[in-house]
Amino acid sequence: MEISDILNRSKNLGMPIVKDCIYRLLMNKLTWILILILLLPGLLGLWAYTNDKDERQVQKIDGENIYYYNDNANFELVGLPIHENIRENFIEISNVFVIKFIGVLMAIMFASELINEEFNRKTIQILRTTPISPLEIIFYRYIAGVICMFSLLAVTSLIYYLIIMMNAGFYGIKEELDVLVLVIKIVMIESIAYIGIFILISVYFDRPFFLGIIYWMLWEMIVSGGNYQQITVSHYLDSILFKGLENMNWDVLAEDFGLIKTAGNNTVNLVTEPLTAVIIVFIAAMATIWISAKGMEKRQF
Repeated sequence: MEISDILNRSKNLGMPIVKDCIYRLLMNKLTWILILILLLPGLLGLWAYTNDKDERQVQKIDGENIYYYNDNANFELVGLPIHENIRENFIEISNVFVIKFIGVLMAIMFASELINEEFNRKTIQILRTTPISPLEIIFYRYIAGVICMFSLLAVTSLIYYLIIMMNAGFYGIKEELDVLVLVIKIVMIESIAYIGIFILISVYFDRPFFLGIIYWMLWEMIVSGGNYQQITVSHYLDSILFKGLENMNWDVLAEDFGLIKTAGNNTVNLVTEPLTAVIIVFIAAMATIWISAKGMEKRQF
């Protein structure tokens, strides 16, 4: 098959499938429950904004309004530019709540909806009788899941950033955009990795949501904090976050992210370079899609 034929097939076959899958994901009630949960920290951020306004003072430097903590703030914050403090709040909320909690739940739910629901409704039998190959069935659904998950998490991250950084004014928002870009990069990589993994689980097992939760709790939460963490997705996401903050001259240590290995009385730094981490995640994601397609070929209906 020539490249032009592949492109035409992707356009005529792939795009409708991707659009239909995205529509199904966005219309799912569980998606909106997760979105509502995602909005809760934003509401808390608005409340914090109204309560912290009295702790600000402003100085005009080179035409820019730069906000600092005044004498009403905690002693250790007095005189500190507000954006240099609250950017840490944004990173903490993004890493713990968006990336490591809601992001994983969203990937599990999306993968289950995209694959397992096809089996439950027997529509997969119809698909298997068409000229669409198992690889195409999996790949187009994978693309839809990644697009949907990334879009929702990226928009949420932007909303969090704007709400949290409001107290720092326009200068603070503009000054820390690199932090927002870093988080958006991580949610993209997370989407690529986890959608593939949970689609794989959905193809091979009848209870993918339950098994996805077990995988997350045992593998991504427990193993990721141990000496064998390099076989988890969490390790590579943490490595990208750590190196990104380090490159922005933040005072961070590998220990802060658990990116160390205990060897006797010594500790070994396990941080993976961002480019290497991205390549490993991408290869792993493509492998899960290929294995999932092979599993669909062999699965009995």
